[in-house]
Amino acid sequence: MKILILGAGQVGSTLAKHLGSDDENDITIIDKDESNLLSLQRHLDVKTVLGHASYPNILEEAGIQSMDMVIAVTRSDEGNMLACQMAHTLYQVEKKVARIRTAEYLHRKELFSPDAIPIDFVITPESLVTNYIKRVIEEPGAEQVFEFENGLVQLVETRAYANTPIVGHPIKDLHQHLTKTRMRIVSLYRNGRAIPAYGDTVIKDGDRVYFVTKKESVSKVLKEFRRLDKAYKNIIIAGGGHIGLDLAKFLEGKHKVRIIELNKNRVSEIADQLDNTLVLHGNASDEELLLEEGIENTDLFLALTDSDEINVIVSILAKRLGAHKTIALVKRNVYEDLAEQSEDVDMVVSPDQITASGILAHIRKGDTMMVHSLRQGKAEAIEIIVHGDQDHSNVVGRMIEEIKLPDGVVVGSIVRNEEVIMGSRRFVIQEGDHVLLVLTDVSKIHAVEVLFAENE
Repeated sequence: MKILILGAGQVGSTLAKHLGSDDENDITIIDKDESNLLSLQRHLDVKTVLGHASYPNILEEAGIQSMDMVIAVTRSDEGNMLACQMAHTLYQVEKKVARIRTAEYLHRKELFSPDAIPIDFVITPESLVTNYIKRVIEEPGAEQVFEFENGLVQLVETRAYANTPIVGHPIKDLHQHLTKTRMRIVSLYRNGRAIPAYGDTVIKDGDRVYFVTKKESVSKVLKEFRRLDKAYKNIIIAGGGHIGLDLAKFLEGKHKVRIIELNKNRVSEIADQLDNTLVLHGNASDEELLLEEGIENTDLFLALTDSDEINVIVSILAKRLGAHKTIALVKRNVYEDLAEQSEDVDMVVSPDQITASGILAHIRKGDTMMVHSLRQGKAEAIEIIVHGDQDHSNVVGRMIEEIKLPDGVVVGSIVRNEEVIMGSRRFVIQEGDHVLLVLTDVSKIHAVEVLFAENE
């Protein structure tokens, strides 16, 4: 597939890394910042074009006439919309994807249609990030929560701690503790490296564990790996932007919520939109302010400002002053690595990885329903619908152990007629099944797509 990416920022670069790992994809990227393009050229086999992404001559230099898809993720909503309009009107590009963040545009759904601005899929980062954080708040103890099959199945990441039931024991012992709970461990990470999750594999203190289960069973499974956190009651949000405001609206009915916002005008603006949230004018890195607000009794501290540096720093400060759990919103990889290495930042949320995951689901070949990027893009979880009969499919009518899955690819679960079934070796795949797969190596995605594609 020939794909043109407009914008080589964090999201554009992340998409290029994912899509460039498939040899069948031909990737071209346009950006007006030469340093962004030089960085990509050093690490990826992609074509780069320097210039404004919505200028026709620049688009033509990039070869837009032969592109199958345009993905517009520049910093300008207007530029993204205009580029998609030209891709459709002047060059008849079949599929157009655009990142749009301005609420005034998003509230008018009729704007995005073949008769108006022809964008096939609009991605809204703030909404994706807000929903992601909501899921984590609903499951105390989870490091990450990814939804599949409209929330029926969840893939959860957690950290295993010593002196809990399963730590120090093989994975197969889990079923002795959870006799009535359907779940499966699909991946383990130890010291940053993937560890095969076999029945005899012993869970160790500090392991990052990825497991699949039904939504209502998540809390039971989490108890096996860690002391289960209590439901969050007292929450402080640093940053009153779109994400902070939307989360406060969601939380204020059942939680005690306070927002700390530096911009005085923004304080008044968001206070008028909230019914039961205290909005404070101040700096979240002000130690005296945090102590006055009872940081030592805070169950959850969310650092959601526009600055990676501030989010990391205030999370560390809040933790050291007594906050039970801290979550930092971090865009750049260098700060994400720094935050993950700090014991004072309990969880890092990457809006660019979340945004890229939302876009990837609309790019993958075949009937791919959902894609989630894991481990800073090094791993991936996907949901695929199975098509074809036994004569026209490599998987239909075969037991999972008979399917020649690439190394590092695991079947986590199958949803059949709204029933969630764990991916045991002797389970037989049928047409219409929704299969959740976890890839510890994203370069295997093309082999997976070919394997699950319907044969002619």
